[in-house]
Amino acid sequence: MTNTLSQNATKDHESHQSKQFGVTFRAILIGIILIPPNTYFIMANHLRYWSTLPTTMSLIYNVVITLTLLTGLNFLVKFFLPRFALRQAELLTIYVILSLSSAISGHDMMQTVIPTIPNGFWFATPENEWQQLFWRYLPGWMTLSDVSVLQDFYDGDTTFYTKRYLSAWWEPILWWTLFLSVLIWVMICIDLLLRKQWIERERLTYPIVRLPIEMTHSDGRLFKSKMLWVGFAIAGGIDLINGIHAFFPVFPEIPVREFNLGAYFTEKPWDAIGWTPIYILSFGVGLAFLMPLEMSFSLWFFYLFWKGERVLGRAMGLQILPGFPYHGPQGVGAYLGIACFALYGGRQHILHVIKNTIGTGRTQNKHIDSDGSVAPEMKDTTNYRWVFARLVAGILFLFIFSGYGGMAVWMIALYFLIYYLLALGITRVRAEVGPPTHEMFVANPRQFILDAFGSRPIPPQSLTMMSLYYAFNRGYRAHPMPHTLEGFKIAEVGNMKAKGMVIAMMCAVFFGVLAAFWSYLVVSYDIGANPGLGNGGYNRLRTWLYYPSETNVPAVTFMGVGFLFTGLLWWLRSRFPMFPFHPTGYAVASSMWTFGWLWFSVFISWAAKNLILRFGGIRLYHRVMPLFLGLILGEFMVGGAWVIIRLIWGVSVYSFYR
Repeated sequence: MTNTLSQNATKDHESHQSKQFGVTFRAILIGIILIPPNTYFIMANHLRYWSTLPTTMSLIYNVVITLTLLTGLNFLVKFFLPRFALRQAELLTIYVILSLSSAISGHDMMQTVIPTIPNGFWFATPENEWQQLFWRYLPGWMTLSDVSVLQDFYDGDTTFYTKRYLSAWWEPILWWTLFLSVLIWVMICIDLLLRKQWIERERLTYPIVRLPIEMTHSDGRLFKSKMLWVGFAIAGGIDLINGIHAFFPVFPEIPVREFNLGAYFTEKPWDAIGWTPIYILSFGVGLAFLMPLEMSFSLWFFYLFWKGERVLGRAMGLQILPGFPYHGPQGVGAYLGIACFALYGGRQHILHVIKNTIGTGRTQNKHIDSDGSVAPEMKDTTNYRWVFARLVAGILFLFIFSGYGGMAVWMIALYFLIYYLLALGITRVRAEVGPPTHEMFVANPRQFILDAFGSRPIPPQSLTMMSLYYAFNRGYRAHPMPHTLEGFKIAEVGNMKAKGMVIAMMCAVFFGVLAAFWSYLVVSYDIGANPGLGNGGYNRLRTWLYYPSETNVPAVTFMGVGFLFTGLLWWLRSRFPMFPFHPTGYAVASSMWTFGWLWFSVFISWAAKNLILRFGGIRLYHRVMPLFLGLILGEFMVGGAWVIIRLIWGVSVYSFYR
């Protein structure tokens, strides 16, 4: 009895501390100070080696490494100088700042934005005819056309810290920083409107933030678990042994990613299966264990489902349709369906938001479930008028910015409507499922617009702006919006005010964009830029202008198939609670290249969790949970250490992921 009271007192004390301190100035300051080295690691690793890219994962490993070191240092401070120790809410605030800034500097955002600025002029040749086709449409304030300052950018062996280079780059840096800050500000406002529904009412699981939350408990309970260190030893041991093998090939290796199942299917129609890896990645196993069981089942099942579509298409001769089975269009339809049906499921909350916006501004609200029953009363103190006004201001800025760049009004409206719906889709997937990785390389606004309308009726200026906007939505592997919603989930866990978290996230956005520019340019002027990601938009623009296209009827049809199939799965799950297939699995697995690396790891984790729950129940599940968290932590700490060694000493090392 005394022990129980003591535990309750400790919890009450922690809760009081969190409520008292919340998002503090020193937490934001520490996060801002850590942004530059954190971003430099991401950019230098990308530009020098293009391997083990942290922002291609849902849980970004360099942020976990930083949080682990910071938590360990905090234990020492707590022991010697307890007054100066950071609270859990402060550690989690730093995590949110670093995660969001890392996503911004990621493989599908700033790493594409920065080379896009000069590439349209530097790589123009008589053969590709870029100059004749679209130079006149490129906004001078968003791009850099002075070839004389670009030579060293691509060649290296100099320094960015010269007046000449700073003078050339400042204007596009200014405008892109302003644009991207507002772009993400709109995401934050949308999350503020939806967070009550998705966090407090539906209680989505948010598996991605489970490890940071467990790591930062003030009593260090996770690190006291023997199971954690068992998992750490397994994953870290594999990466340590394979890392030594990379240096000394005679040393034995543990083959965790050497098998391609597709190589054994050589006869038609089975050869359509293609590359099907059987890889065992520890962090993938660990993250999948945090998912609800039906979610992990749906992920690996629908990966095989997509393979089955290819085999069926080969058997039926459907390869005559270019692009069959149209993974991209089906993916677009699936993610749009997830966003639309999630909004429909929260329609009562959205109605409340509308009434709140046009009414008194703050109300105590009774939520009504979709079946008409009244949910428990919940005090909603969000000032929706404030949020909505700033959302409208952000959208208005995007319209003015895009219009000044030459984009037609109807194109601006359609482009950003699809963009934010897809962003909502991937945010919902992350909140509900938490896949180890996600990609939407061919599921994006430009693909939707070109498939639906073709390039012929779209003005060249609009096509040009759309090609520039390719830079910030190339693949969605490091999309900022899921990180912002996860930030609000963390704020709920740490009893932090949403307003303080908004300030922390906007600091992460502004300083994250500037740090990305700084680190990319510093490294590029030192070793030479890697322009590979910056030409994608211009190559597509050349095709759109040189070969005008019409509506792609098969692609539009398969978009509808993806949307309707997602709706069917959503309806079946709402009517039959035991229905095992979740529509998010169908959407995530449509990216067969990226998810292909991890599908078997998800399968292993699903099988293990299924057996644990069946024979050991929930008690055994909670006992072994730290083991799977240890798999993630061990992979990231040891595997990440090899990446740091490579970056410092320039040696070839073992890469634990791609």
